[in-house]
Amino acid sequence: MESILIFAGTTEGRELIEFALSNTEYRVYACVATEYGKSLLTSSEQLTVSSKPLNVPEMCQLMKKFNFSLVLDATHPYATEVSKNIKKAAETCRLPYYRVLRPENESGSDIAFSESDHIVNVNSMEDAAAFFRNTSGNILATTGSKELSVLCRLPDYKIRVYPRILPNPDMLQMIISQGFAPQNIICMQGPFSADLNAAMLQQINAAFLLTKSSGTKGGFPEKLAAAARLSVTAVVIGRPPQTEGISLEQAYQLLLAKYFSL
Repeated sequence: MESILIFAGTTEGRELIEFALSNTEYRVYACVATEYGKSLLTSSEQLTVSSKPLNVPEMCQLMKKFNFSLVLDATHPYATEVSKNIKKAAETCRLPYYRVLRPENESGSDIAFSESDHIVNVNSMEDAAAFFRNTSGNILATTGSKELSVLCRLPDYKIRVYPRILPNPDMLQMIISQGFAPQNIICMQGPFSADLNAAMLQQINAAFLLTKSSGTKGGFPEKLAAAARLSVTAVVIGRPPQTEGISLEQAYQLLLAKYFSL
């Protein structure tokens, strides 16, 4: 049985895995970064899941062991270093590599987010922290747990910052150890509706919503809609320039074409 390797950890990754399991007889090997990410995947005899973060040599070892037909990289749009490593490993092992891209502004759900009174565009978490230093008011931080420590540079972060993270015990323990107030931490699995985002903003009396430009799959339009409704300033960390790649729909077609040509 032919095998494919999918680096997941996103909604697109999960959908890609489910598509392959439902529409082909490929044996799917999926790589995610956490046990929580593993718990979100469907159970199947065709599916093997690794929840250990891998470096390039470990990726190469995995690719050589199973001799995959192709490698699909459906990691997060902001995980640029991880994507570089996956591509490098695939090239080293001479395997076809495809980056699955998440559109920033899908038709039918666009919300303009040009600079305005209620939207501030920044390039990084560091830039966001520098902006917040000259402001006051509570912050709903929806960027995930990885770079939250940057906000610890704010003198009043324990009071102002309300992190919203995945319900992952390791992530929760990590940000508590960084000094974030437990009573301020929201652990929930998204994406969220505009109404629920608005309710959270109201509950914490937020002046700011910190977010990445995560596209429709990441609930970005709903975040902006909630912020606009309440005149909360959205601080948007811009997405790194996208590399060449394929859409999720193109990935589906690629899987089918390769499978039925076997």
